[in-house]
Amino acid sequence: MIIKPEGIENYSINQFYLLGYDETGLSKAFAYVLSKSPDFLFTFLRFLGVGIKNTRNQFKKTSIHIEKKREQGRTDIEIFSKSLFHVIIECKVGNNKIEKQRDQYLDAFYDVPIKILCVLTQTNDYKLQMNDEIGIVNIGWNDIDNLIEDKHFEENTLIYEFQNYLRRGYNLRNQKEILIQDVGDDVELQKFKNFNLYRRDKIFGSPLYFAPYFTRQSGEVEGITYFSKIVGIISAKPHEMIAFRDDLLSFAGDKHYLVDKWLSGVELDSEDSIFTYFFLDEPVILPNPLLKDGGNKKGRGKDWIAAMIPKNRCVTFEEFTKRLIST
Repeated sequence: MIIKPEGIENYSINQFYLLGYDETGLSKAFAYVLSKSPDFLFTFLRFLGVGIKNTRNQFKKTSIHIEKKREQGRTDIEIFSKSLFHVIIECKVGNNKIEKQRDQYLDAFYDVPIKILCVLTQTNDYKLQMNDEIGIVNIGWNDIDNLIEDKHFEENTLIYEFQNYLRRGYNLRNQKEILIQDVGDDVELQKFKNFNLYRRDKIFGSPLYFAPYFTRQSGEVEGITYFSKIVGIISAKPHEMIAFRDDLLSFAGDKHYLVDKWLSGVELDSEDSIFTYFFLDEPVILPNPLLKDGGNKKGRGKDWIAAMIPKNRCVTFEEFTKRLIST
């Protein structure tokens, strides 16, 4: 891993990248952020069903352990508050789901009113089970990403850096499916059409696909005429992107030629600022352009787009397909 490339003064790598990209690194990073941010900790606990108030005294009484050795095995993360709650978190990355751990630690809980085993995987497995008054909650890492976004933690530098680490290293299968944004600027239009690239000031969410909406000012046929798979996302300064070449090669798979296209597109930017870049596969051409909902009637654009498209506007495949069929 390069942490300071030759010829670059400030490289957009954060401390979490040094942990690497495996289950151990991710669980340690997550536990560390929980331990440093009371707001994030209690937001996460409430998400699991632990209805504890976020107070300074309660945070002080709460302990967080990593890799705790027990007779039943070694747990990834434990969050405990005497006489109130005990949460054991088992972390997994990749497509495999945890099976054994669902029963392995049921005898490891302290005698407290609220006991929860949280199974946190990369592939969502939404279930809620009970076993001897122990709640078993199965969630995905994309849920953690959504918590950060929905609760507006992006202003917290530590959590924002963790979110970038999470997104960059673990290819989240997020519920946000197709990102649609207005594209009218000549440079941004060129990036998409010639270099399979889309740039944003800051990212919220991890969509799977990108569909540019060409505005009337773009000189193109108005509407959505293409959509592309997002194969990778990196936040960095433009001149630093060359140092992420190994990541880009990973994104490109067997289409190595995309790497040079992406880097050429990034070179169109000269600002000394951190942007979020979406690296795109070859676009699919739609048979007919998809347009915004017109008119002024109440409810227009519901589940779709209308007027000026807001930042981070995502729609589902279902809604996108409906519009395709109806054109």
